[in-house]
Amino acid sequence: MPVTATRQNLLRPAAVNWQPANHIMKKTLFCLITVLIASAVSAGQVVEAIVIRVGDRIVTKTQYDRRLHDALAEAEQTVPPAQLAARKDDIRKNLPNDLIAELLIKDRADRIGITISNEEIKDSIARLKDQYGIKTDQQFEESLKTSGLTRAEMESRLRDSLLQSKVFSRELRSREELTDRELRERYDREKDHYRLPERAHLREIVIPRPDNAATAEQLEKRVEQIAADARVAPDFAKYAASVPESVTKDKGGEMGDVARGELLPDLDKAVFNAQSGAVIGPITTKNGWHILKVEQRLPSEVPAFESVKDKLRKDVSDETFQRDYKAYIDRLRKDAFIQINDENIPTV
Repeated sequence: MPVTATRQNLLRPAAVNWQPANHIMKKTLFCLITVLIASAVSAGQVVEAIVIRVGDRIVTKTQYDRRLHDALAEAEQTVPPAQLAARKDDIRKNLPNDLIAELLIKDRADRIGITISNEEIKDSIARLKDQYGIKTDQQFEESLKTSGLTRAEMESRLRDSLLQSKVFSRELRSREELTDRELRERYDREKDHYRLPERAHLREIVIPRPDNAATAEQLEKRVEQIAADARVAPDFAKYAASVPESVTKDKGGEMGDVARGELLPDLDKAVFNAQSGAVIGPITTKNGWHILKVEQRLPSEVPAFESVKDKLRKDVSDETFQRDYKAYIDRLRKDAFIQINDENIPTV
């Protein structure tokens, strides 16, 4: 006989897709599994097959199907076509263990007394609104409708996200605990990983080419004069901001640092054959004319430790978290009752 869920089981929290909060890992909120609603059934009446049981928490077949559907749909929207089939295989293969991990973490939160208050949910919603520039509750509700969520589902996601973040903050090492000594040792071992390419700091004047050939020929003479004036201008930035035809006149044509190979071939060759301070052009491209000021040539170099310390901390802590998380889940599994009913797992 297949393992089944009763009305009492259905009243327990639904399983959700575990993903750590932003300050711990790269992804954000979770994919909610729809909560089943049992209407007018008596206690103990058989309602639905169980796919996974962890202690007294369960994932039903409908919940599993919804979770799988949502994960596959997300992959179709975010994964390149060439990688999609492999990604879908990974999702199907890993989903049971992902769900088990989620339930283990929720059970652990219960055991160590971690909860999320309604006030914390309100604060999280306020931060979401601020992050996405949502000013009113009506805008927020419309945003939820667009994403296919109800208010209750969104709050459930937030609650799970906050709950799991609290568990990890308490039981796993945070990136803030990594010492400068540990980070410097990593820096010394992997300096070339952080090496910057050869770069140039540029400003530009860009004149678009008009469609009319006669107008373009007349404008080309104007461009030659602009280039000549730019070469003798005491302040290229001010001059670039004064050229009305230039589409980059805002901020004086500031381009910032550009690495070798990032520009169009003709522009790249001219820039990286020029010295610091040189004004080059006009260089003709398909779309118009470019006049460039090479403010500074910057060689390929390994940046100083202090300038990459924050990136080091993130890289190291992400790797450390992945290792610690796996060991943490393995420990929780050893002490838990876990049952997977393979016959109830979808095969397609």
